[in-house]
Amino acid sequence: MDYKAYFLKLLQEFVAIPSQSQNEEAYAKALARVLKEDLGMETQLQHVEGKGYNVIAKQRGTKPGAGRTLLLGGHIDTVTPSTAWSTDPFSLTIRGDRAYGLGAADMKGGMAAQVAALKQWIDRGTEFCGTIILAGLCDEERHSLGANAYAQRVLAGQEERADFAIFGEPHYDNIIVGATGKVLLKLTVTGEAGHAANPETGVNAIDCLSRFLTAVSDVYTPLYEAGTRASCCVLRMESRYEGYNLNIPEECTAWMNKQLYVDEDAEKFIDELQQLYQSAVGRGTLTISREIPYYPSYLFDQSNEDFQNILHLLEREFDLRPELKINQSVSDGNITCKDLGIPTILLGPYGKEYHKADEYIDLPSAYQCIPIMLRIMEEFFGIQ
Repeated sequence: MDYKAYFLKLLQEFVAIPSQSQNEEAYAKALARVLKEDLGMETQLQHVEGKGYNVIAKQRGTKPGAGRTLLLGGHIDTVTPSTAWSTDPFSLTIRGDRAYGLGAADMKGGMAAQVAALKQWIDRGTEFCGTIILAGLCDEERHSLGANAYAQRVLAGQEERADFAIFGEPHYDNIIVGATGKVLLKLTVTGEAGHAANPETGVNAIDCLSRFLTAVSDVYTPLYEAGTRASCCVLRMESRYEGYNLNIPEECTAWMNKQLYVDEDAEKFIDELQQLYQSAVGRGTLTISREIPYYPSYLFDQSNEDFQNILHLLEREFDLRPELKINQSVSDGNITCKDLGIPTILLGPYGKEYHKADEYIDLPSAYQCIPIMLRIMEEFFGIQ
């Protein structure tokens, strides 16, 4: 079989299926069908929320023994296409070494390349001891509901925990070994009723929260500018207002996005905010809750044997020496690595214009990823 042609056929089929976040059902079913019918994998379609579905497929080795588990895959959703596309975003358009289409690079191309590598692995009848899991996860471009649902199943013992994970995000000449995180915080100040003509008779929640947010900016903006802390930004602020009266506002709420460097912890930051509120305001009560989305930052141990084997393989057999990078964005890898303790890298065919009009995948890198993934699987399971 020509596995490059098989990859291209898959990519054409996948791109033609709209799968924006929370609308992944059709693509999930198509992917599940390919994994079950073409590859003969043990496949489950798992409902997450609304039209969001995960696809979990497994190939179990026939050699006796417990073996090890390798997790492949990534997300199956895309962003919503802009109106600036010069081609049909739902029809793969090939121009030279580029294939244009919504999600072609981020990351239907990475998924198709991994499926093509698995197809070749299975067609060969490769004997191994262990399990390969391919996970197609929904909602990564929004809140990663799919990855969180998958993590909960692993923690509950409903899915086996992998020893290593490779998600086919568009990182070819660089490998993501860690990433910043982010947390959405809801900050609510509760004050005390009183007559607005005499402000001293109550505690104005709006005044308290405004004073607090100014203190947050004064403390954390210089740290961000110095590069020692990731950014924090207030996205929204509101208080109940039911028309003019002379009541002191008793409650005020703000939503804050906090990026997290790899050495930052969300709970520690929340504790710092509580302490700052007491010192800067000292009146009323501040309640902080962690909202969706939440992605913990992570950096896995690069001395990991599987990871080192991959680096040596890429250099030895493919003459690739990818840069090791900390991702400044987030992915499902934040969840599998930090919450599940699975060393996770992002490695897949690259492209350009992610989340923009005329997104494309570089076809030579996609074709190269097929033998790369095949050799990584062989290396992982000790097949010479």
